[in-house]
Amino acid sequence: MLIIWRFILLLTVFLAALICFPDYPNTALVSIFMMFMVAFTAVLILTFIFSLLMIGRSNTFNHFFDIVIILVIGYLILTSLEQTDGIKPLDKLKNGNYPTQETIMKGIKKFNFKSIDIEKEIKNTTNELKNTTDQIERIVVKEAKG
Repeated sequence: MLIIWRFILLLTVFLAALICFPDYPNTALVSIFMMFMVAFTAVLILTFIFSLLMIGRSNTFNHFFDIVIILVIGYLILTSLEQTDGIKPLDKLKNGNYPTQETIMKGIKKFNFKSIDIEKEIKNTTNELKNTTDQIERIVVKEAKG
């Protein structure tokens, strides 16, 4: 189960970087895929070594190791992901050029995910919450009268 969790963790970090910084050439996907495979192999080996040393049985250590994985892999991706403008994502972040809603939507569309209309989702969620609170209010009033 731990291996599956760490695979999903790595996949999430890689996808987040690719979605937040979508201005990469198509050739960058090959290097990202290779980096993912190397990172996953390294995590597998370290997980196996930690389990042999019985360090991996500690939940605290496993949580700490997961945080280290996120930080190290995130740093490696942000320093090595090629961009069409020639500026690495980490340098963009240092200069205050953070991902915007437009760049994130562009990254989502690059993976052919269905684009989410955020305003529509917020309105739907607000309406659902209002209906639910109205129902709760009616029940409370009915119980108070009853």
